[in-house]
Amino acid sequence: MAQLRKVTMNLTERDVRNTERLTEQLHTRSKAEAVSAALSITTSLSEMLQGDKELIIRDRKGDIEKVIIPGLTEKA
Repeated sequence: MAQLRKVTMNLTERDVRNTERLTEQLHTRSKAEAVSAALSITTSLSEMLQGDKELIIRDRKGDIEKVIIPGLTEKA
């Protein structure tokens, strides 16, 4: 098991709402677990996008959209 390290953060009301929403959507037991999952997802996306990949979403009708995440999808 990974060693745990305590981190204290100041969050805006929007951040708190987002962690609550992610806790429900990701079925995590705590907000800390939801934040950890979100960090893992963001890290994976960042690594993929650094490797000249694009993030594409296809809806149920088959329409495709390119997803742009500021800071991750913009090349320096």
